[in-house]
Amino acid sequence: MKRAFKDIAEIMHQTDPKASFTIEFWDGDSITIGDKPKFILKLKSLSVAKKILRDGYFGLGESYMNGDVEIKNDLQELLRLGYLIDFDDFRLSSWQKIRFFILSLLSSDTIKIAPKNISYHYDKGNEFYELYLDNTMTYSCAYYKNGNDSLEEAQLNKFEHISRKLLLSPGESLLDIGCGWGGMLIYAAQKYGVIGTGITLSKNQYKYAGNKIKELGLQDNIKILYKDYRELSGKFDKIVSIGMFEHVGKKFIPVFIKKISSSLRKGGLGLLHTIGRDTPS
Repeated sequence: MKRAFKDIAEIMHQTDPKASFTIEFWDGDSITIGDKPKFILKLKSLSVAKKILRDGYFGLGESYMNGDVEIKNDLQELLRLGYLIDFDDFRLSSWQKIRFFILSLLSSDTIKIAPKNISYHYDKGNEFYELYLDNTMTYSCAYYKNGNDSLEEAQLNKFEHISRKLLLSPGESLLDIGCGWGGMLIYAAQKYGVIGTGITLSKNQYKYAGNKIKELGLQDNIKILYKDYRELSGKFDKIVSIGMFEHVGKKFIPVFIKKISSSLRKGGLGLLHTIGRDTPS
């Protein structure tokens, strides 16, 4: 465990030779990089070290908020070094490659692990998300046509924009990969008369969407499945995925795209809504 943190520290130093910091472990041991440490990262327990290695930046942030990690002196320097790291660009030793490969297996989006990853993110309780989402419970970018649009109006703008891009027509089958709480499918079924199928790996979303669909009397038009996209079968006229692609993981991108391609009927249309950057990662 300590060796893995030493590897990470060395990688940070490779990234920026001027980097200088100390990592203190729960048992009093420590690692110092450079001559005059700008910050000290103190890990208070073995379990928090495992969490950080498993969950990466997210695990570090949560551990810091929970008081399981102490950061002394220059917090911004730690954030700066963390932002610079791109593990694909490093020349690692054979042992480092083995260690980081094992760590990547613990956090990769395999079929077995994906439900745990999604549950960790989305199953905090629907009440939590209701505090700041609109009535459609849409947890992705909105489309504001002007500065006066409310959040809900902007989300409905997005649904309409997507529907028109997909050229939705009554009776067509629409698959929503990562359907969330069902907002897009409900909109498309009510306004365009599609027959919708949504898949999610969040148990809370699955139950919420199912109940909402029944409440609106749309159970004959929409079905929600608790399923991984890789286990999906059947063909669809249209496919949409909104804000889910970020969970796929770099190495599974070809698998995801191939699944969409094989799931579309001949002449069908697909739309992928995601967040990215305009430079290589």
